Amino acid sequence: MKKFLLGVVMALVATTASAVGPDIFNHLGLGVGVGLTGVTVEAATPITSFVQLRAGVSVMPGIKFNANTEVEYTMDGGNGSSDVDLKGNLKRLQGQAIFNVYPIPTSSFYIAAGAYFGGKELVKITGHSDDLVGQPLNGGVVIGDYKIPADKNGNISGGIKVNSFRPYFGIGIGRAVPGKLLSFNAELGVQIHGKPHLYSDYGELEEPNYPDDDDTFQKIMDKVRVYPNLTFRLCFRAF
Repeated sequence: MKKFLLGVVMALVATTASAVGPDIFNHLGLGVGVGLTGVTVEAATPITSFVQLRAGVSVMPGIKFNANTEVEYTMDGGNGSSDVDLKGNLKRLQGQAIFNVYPIPTSSFYIAAGAYFGGKELVKITGHSDDLVGQPLNGGVVIGDYKIPADKNGNISGGIKVNSFRPYFGIGIGRAVPGKLLSFNAELGVQIHGKPHLYSDYGELEEPNYPDDDDTFQKIMDKVRVYPNLTFRLCFRAF
């Protein structure tokens, strides 16, 4: 599926490149938006009367939340467990390059296709457990089917990562390079994340004695293979 989606994006790029017209780089648009990927800043240029290319960055601010899960460990020949509060941070910086294809040049409706890249860390996870101080045997925090180990001070550090290259498809209304001074854009699309996976900064992931499929981070991993994007954007015509 990933190869098919990448093939569609590359086919669009090749088709566009073969049809480049005299409008390329003759005009420049600048866009500022806000949406589910955070704050977006883009530059855009027409390629043909049907296609406009936009590229820029999206910055998700450091939105933090707390989540409760379990700690598992073995000490003095017995197994132990306790609850622990972890912090999640959604801070993220992504780049994007997207083609707006206007099937009817006189209409502002468009189909978007391109990709996001970088920003593969979706959620940063940190926390602390006194029960893991001194690294008891097989100690760690349970998230789904994995156990994240702690350092010798009982600190937990890891996160959820996705693919570094993520195809994007969407539909929208508005011109990235306005015909006049300003235009308003609204866009709805999906970013193909791939299968999210956990990582730890303090060692290898392990299998827990009792997996927990109901914790907050596992729910995020189950639902963000396809990341929805709704963005509202104000575009300026620079020249």
